[in-house]
Amino acid sequence: MNQVFNIFPTTIYVGKVENHDTFKKEFLKIYKDFDYEENDISNTVSEGQVNPLIHLEPSMDPMFKEIVRHIKTYVLDILKFKDMFNYSISKTWISRTRDKKEIPFHCHSTSHVSFVYYLNIPPYSHTTRFLNNENYNSLFLGSNSHNNNDDKNMIKEFNLLNSKTFFIHPQEGHVALFPSRVSHGTQCIKEDFSEERLSIVGDVNLILKEEHLLHSMGLIDEKFWKKYE
Repeated sequence: MNQVFNIFPTTIYVGKVENHDTFKKEFLKIYKDFDYEENDISNTVSEGQVNPLIHLEPSMDPMFKEIVRHIKTYVLDILKFKDMFNYSISKTWISRTRDKKEIPFHCHSTSHVSFVYYLNIPPYSHTTRFLNNENYNSLFLGSNSHNNNDDKNMIKEFNLLNSKTFFIHPQEGHVALFPSRVSHGTQCIKEDFSEERLSIVGDVNLILKEEHLLHSMGLIDEKFWKKYE
């Protein structure tokens, strides 16, 4: 009997956030404190423009506790890690889209898990897209381009086994979780999009609990660090 083994997947999680309406209402009260000026090319944020400390706002604590609940589900129940960690949110900022500009592919290199909480999602909002950097199933360089007019496209039907990119159509009140080193961005699906797509993006580090300090892998709590200037 023939066998097929689909090995080494990348796992993206999407879950519904409880009490979303309350969290959205509370954040809109402080929205102006975290807004930014976007550049003319894409919805990227220039260094020094964005305030990355939404998680320090006391009114937002219930929201982030709910997001961490999903992160624990992702890490412990789906990825099957042992319960060895505390969860430290290191950065949180807004991602806002008001036109067709897109966020190019990028990754977050200083954390373990990243999240996107979809706070306000009008119809035809940009998708969240992920890039398969390894792409072992392509067989030929560029063989699985998603441009149907590209002569290099050798694929007759795209699926999870042969695709270079994967898209999430965001739903308001949901949170997406993924390994921080996975390349991701956004893609416009409506050229004349002019409403406000608003999300809160964050980075999370998994910190070893004190009883696991001697573990050979993992990040220990900052209180055990010694800083030098």
